Order: sequence, then structure tokens, then C-alpha cells
Amino acid sequence: MELASIAAFQLVPVLPSFFYKYGASLERDPPIQTKTTIPAITRFTSFPDEVPLPEDWVEHVHPEGSTYFQNPNIRVVSNTDPRRTGVNVILNNAAERIRSQLPRDQKPDGPEVYLNVSDASRLGPECIVEYYLVDYKSRSIFWVENIDILTNLGGIGSSVEPFESTRHLRSALQPEFWVHVEYYPCHQPTYDHEAEKKLTAVLQHGCVDDMTAPGSVFPYGADECVRYLKLLERVHGAEAASGMIPGDDKSMESFHRSWTARLWASICRSRHINRYGLPYPRVDRLQGLDSYLQQQTRKSVAMALGETFCLGMSKRTFAQLTELWNGRIVYQRHWQPFLERQRLEWKWTTLGGLYLLMMNVVQRLCGASIIPVVSSASFTCSSILVSALMIHTHSVERLKTASDISSYIYMAESFSHGLRPLSIAFTLPKALLGYGVLISAGSTLHHLTSQFQDNPTELLHLSALAFLPLLMSVAMYRAYGPSPL
Repeated sequence: MELASIAAFQLVPVLPSFFYKYGASLERDPPIQTKTTIPAITRFTSFPDEVPLPEDWVEHVHPEGSTYFQNPNIRVVSNTDPRRTGVNVILNNAAERIRSQLPRDQKPDGPEVYLNVSDASRLGPECIVEYYLVDYKSRSIFWVENIDILTNLGGIGSSVEPFESTRHLRSALQPEFWVHVEYYPCHQPTYDHEAEKKLTAVLQHGCVDDMTAPGSVFPYGADECVRYLKLLERVHGAEAASGMIPGDDKSMESFHRSWTARLWASICRSRHINRYGLPYPRVDRLQGLDSYLQQQTRKSVAMALGETFCLGMSKRTFAQLTELWNGRIVYQRHWQPFLERQRLEWKWTTLGGLYLLMMNVVQRLCGASIIPVVSSASFTCSSILVSALMIHTHSVERLKTASDISSYIYMAESFSHGLRPLSIAFTLPKALLGYGVLISAGSTLHHLTSQFQDNPTELLHLSALAFLPLLMSVAMYRAYGPSPL
């Protein structure tokens, strides 16, 4: 392939998070040829069977095991192997084209350039080179062209919503800077002491905030904060014990930098959603709850019928779901206990249904009418079936992370009625079991009254024995129990 043809390419702006790091294919192209003979005196001081990297390029191994490439002379970082035919020329030319568009005052230090050849097998005019620039001093990413986020170039539009100010845009892009630091931690020349100190302070504040405020908007709970703070303390303690200044141990620095950057990315995403440092911030997760409830309670015959069929139980679940999803943010420390309670209720509903089915069999053997017995059994079987489906759909494996829960709620949320349909589905197993119990109880009562219809005195005694303990317990509770709030 001619150099002129290789040098032709198209620059496409992307975000750091656009690189799907954990979804890369494991297929090897071309297939690897294996060997069976170990050469004599193989001490792994060098790797003669590997193709050498082009001049000035360095390969780094991420703490998780993936590799990336860096050219410190032109300050380029890339996921694309420069040893592949024509790739080195493309990367060098792309870096030169990008830097030629930078203002003069940014050229001496020069920001870092990320480049990735999206399909190294298609070099030439159709070749796409994804790029962004990183400024470590301002902790920001940027591009050398105007970006219209509505055109969804390189996946940008899916991650950055329309912004109201430069400060708002910075809030949206700051998590992306930390994603870059997390993905490429091995080559960065200086250790960010300030970011680590601030992370410690932020975690300490978040820990106290979660323990003292039920509406804390910090992304981590108190227990998680304590674990991260202990980890930071141990790292500092180990460095102090060895007499090192934090960040001096270059062999360990990439590990430390990677996980602290991951924490910062999560914190910055939460801050952006809650408008941290912007006008009208959300400082309590229950802010705007009344407004969100009103948005979902439009008049609807279908919703009213569903809530009535569920005996009104869905209204309480709806209020809980709305409180948890207020602001469309998932706080796992609140969601997981709620989901665990729901799973437990569905399990107990299943067990209650099995017990009621046995009672239905006993009723029939005792001569109860077949119609109410079959009707009760039908409701009970439906309750067991729906409970099993709900347990399967909301299993721990399916809803393990905040991302899993968020994706599920986004799909389940109705455009017109919000979380009301989901709350009806959550309480449907209990409602079905309730109907089964009511029909079974009615059948039992009818059977008993028919047995004693010729003996009113016995029927009166039986009724007194049945209802007297209930009336006494209600009276005792009213007399000695706590007063209602």
C-alpha cells in the first residue's frame, strides 16, 4: 500500500468512555501458532520472537492486564498496536494534524493526545482515527474542532446532554478525564497528590453525611467510605513505613492511580447528575419528591383498576419506588435492601400459596363446594407463578450493580404513568394470594354454617369462639398499645 494512501484518514472525536474496554473480542486474528519446544537457557530477559516496536514507542501493561502504547516524544497514547502495517504512519500524521490546530500557547507543554485506529485492517481514505486531547493541569479533555453533540459523532451524543454553560459542560466532561486516567495510568509523569488528598476528604465527608442525613446524595454509603478510607490509610502507612514520599514508587504507582481515578470518576458522575457547584443543585435525594409523585399520578382508568385489584397495596410500593428513583439516580445502599425485602415477600407468598393449596385439598375432602375451592386454588396457583417470575426477573445476579438496576428501571418506567405499573406488578402476587385466602375463608364459613344451620345455638357458640379472641385482642391493643402517629 502506498504511503499517500496510508496517510489518508478521517479524524473522529470520541470520549474516553466510548472505548469499550471490557467488551473487546477474544478472537485472535490471525490465529496464533503454538510451539512445543522450550529453547535452552530461556531466562525471559528478552523476547526475540516479538516484532520490535517502532522507534520512540513504549508498551505499558495496565494493572488489569490489558496493554496500551505510548509515544512520549509526541505525547500520544493509543490502544492500537503501532507495529501493525501502516498504523505508525497514521498515528504520527494524526498527531501532527491535531497539534497543528492547537493555539501557540498550548504547544510548548502540549496536551496528551489519545488516538485509536478504529479498524486497523481498513487503512486508506476510509480509515477512521478516533481522538481526544487531555490536559492534566486543568483535568479536562477537549478537541480541536467544534463538536455538535446532537450529531452523535463517535458516540459523544449518548453521554453528554445539552449544556447550559461552560461550567455545566465541564461538570459533564470531568468524569471522562478520570476515565482516561483509569484506563491509561502507567505513563503519567507526575503523581497527583492533591487529587488523592481531596479524595480522602471527600470520602470522610461522604461517610459522615450518609450516617447523619437519610437523604445523602453521596454515591457511596458509610460502610463503603470506611473501606476506601482504610485502603488509602494502609497505602500511606506502607509508604511512610518504607520512608517513601507518596508517588515515589513508580512500580506501584499505576495500581494506585488506576483505582483512585475510578473512584473519582464515580464521584464526578454523581456530582454532575446532582448539579454539584451549579445553580439549583440537588443536595438531598428526596428533593423534588412531591413534584415527581404528581407527574406520575395522572388520571387513568387502567391504573385505577390495577391498584383496586391489588387491594390498594400497590400505593405503598409506588411511594417507596418513587422515593428510591427520585432524580433517576440509583443509590445501591437504599435499593438493595428494598429489593431484598421484595424478594423475601415473594418467597413468603410462594410458601403461603403452597400452604393454602394444601388447605384447599383438605376443604374438598371435608365436603366443601368444588366451585369456591377451585377458584381459590386458581388464584393461589397464579400467585405462586407470578411470585416465581418476579423472583427470577429481580434476582441478585440480574440486579447486582447500580448500572443493572438503573437500566432495568429505565426500561420498566412508563412514559405516561411512571412507576405505577411497576408497583402494581410488585404487589400482584400478594393480591392474588389475598383473593385466594378470601375465597377459601368464605368457602370454609359457608361450609360450617351449612353444617350447623339446623342447630342455631351451636352456630352461635362457634361464632363466639371464632370472633371473641379477635375482638379481645383489638380491645387490648387499643387500651395498651402505642397511639397512632
